[in-house]
Amino acid sequence: MGYYMAPRLADIQSPILHPPVAANYFKIKPALVTIIQNNALFHGLPSESSREHVQRFLELAGSLKINGMPAEALQLRLFPYSLAGKAIQWLNNRPPRSITSWDDLLNKFMTR
Repeated sequence: MGYYMAPRLADIQSPILHPPVAANYFKIKPALVTIIQNNALFHGLPSESSREHVQRFLELAGSLKINGMPAEALQLRLFPYSLAGKAIQWLNNRPPRSITSWDDLLNKFMTR
């Protein structure tokens, strides 16, 4: 019975609606994720500043480029890797595909 109650992988969708990109093939390398997590990890603790987190994240993401991928698309793909703890729980609890742009994500993140 547990099998029928478990969510199917196909039913699990990201809260972020990723925009289409011109790149035929791209790969976000693990080293890139590590750089983000080592330098801009946000847990959502009272002692942390959402504004400072976004500023630091943008500094890091601004130094990265994937040919054929607009900066906003890259930011939307990388931002979840900069969250942990309550912050990633907040993101994962957003409705599927409810975040439609970088500005939308920032507005929701800053007012959470």
